[in-house]
Amino acid sequence: MWYIHIMDNDPTAALVTQRGLQFLLNAEVQVDMTTSPGAALQRCSGGEVDLLIIDPGTESQAAVSIVRHFRVNRPQVTIVILTAYDSPRLREQMRGLGVQYYLAKPIGLCELEQMVRGILGLPRVKQLGQR
Repeated sequence: MWYIHIMDNDPTAALVTQRGLQFLLNAEVQVDMTTSPGAALQRCSGGEVDLLIIDPGTESQAAVSIVRHFRVNRPQVTIVILTAYDSPRLREQMRGLGVQYYLAKPIGLCELEQMVRGILGLPRVKQLGQR
């Protein structure tokens, strides 16, 4: 089983993403969430986490701190930035920290699901209307 953690300071967005991914990925993963950088570090630092999805929100420095922490202490954890505050500066900052996956909101849950499946090596599921 894969463990995914979502950190988004918007509780509604965090809950929608968490429940949506859990539903779409079903028993293949466990999806958890927090709404603050401190809680995310506490929840993920000592435990299992394979994929960390971070929305930096307006506090990009907090996101930078989390990414740095994981790059130093848990480099095997894949990090996805999923932000509503996309900017060239944030993209460059995250690229400089070694983040390979960066998505700007709005993004559909099915699109996020397919990306997560690709990252974790899970079988891809055909979307409605796909051949």
